[in-house]
Amino acid sequence: MQVRPMPWVRQLVIDAGRAARRRHAIHGLFEVDVTSARGALRRDDAKELFTAFVIHCVATAVAADPSVQAYRDLRGRIVVFNQVDVGLPVEVEVDGSPFAFTHVLRDAGRRTVQDLHDEIHAVKTDPQLSSSVRKAPWVHAYLLLPGFVRVALLGAVHRLPRRQRALAGTIGVTAVGMFGAGAGWGIGFQLHTLSVVIGGIARRPIFFQGVLVEREFLQLTVSLDHDVVDGAPGARFVGRLRELLLAGDGIRSHLTEKEPV
Repeated sequence: MQVRPMPWVRQLVIDAGRAARRRHAIHGLFEVDVTSARGALRRDDAKELFTAFVIHCVATAVAADPSVQAYRDLRGRIVVFNQVDVGLPVEVEVDGSPFAFTHVLRDAGRRTVQDLHDEIHAVKTDPQLSSSVRKAPWVHAYLLLPGFVRVALLGAVHRLPRRQRALAGTIGVTAVGMFGAGAGWGIGFQLHTLSVVIGGIARRPIFFQGVLVEREFLQLTVSLDHDVVDGAPGARFVGRLRELLLAGDGIRSHLTEKEPV
């Protein structure tokens, strides 16, 4: 048996979990055939590139109807951002312990798959490139506050839409597939109005165009803050996202850019 002090970064996770309990979230679990998309991305960095592809599709689907990333401010008004900023957890080592900080991919709805991939790769290689990591001194000051004050502050952030956007983005995407392999869904903390968990890949035989073949299905979890967004807009968002993933949106242009001149 080992007894070790708890890393200070774990307190951030505990506070986030307590603040997330205040959200009235609805969750939808679905899967979509991504065999064609994955087949087009057979490269050494295919896992990270596929994550960028899914983020691109999520952001594009949100940009088509930004109401799914709306926030309610302190005066009870609905604030809808037109720009899609994606908060993505990226794992780094802090004082010898792994920790996933949130890096924000700005204006992701207008960026290419390759552009998003390059930024994710750069931040994973050098976390200091992310403004979130550079805020570490402020985090230490925040942890000096009493627990109930910290949780109240985190819980209030989503009622301050501009602050929410600056600190964590307008939507959240958690790429479980970046940390492990295999099939499965995940449900994360509801810290945004819209959160998407990229789960695992399931391989199963199906009849495709009259032939029994093995296809790859991406498993996704979509969570919405029901205080702000109803189920119908959420369902339409899922429908758009499914279409984009099936069509391999953004991959054709990505491959064209990579073709030798």
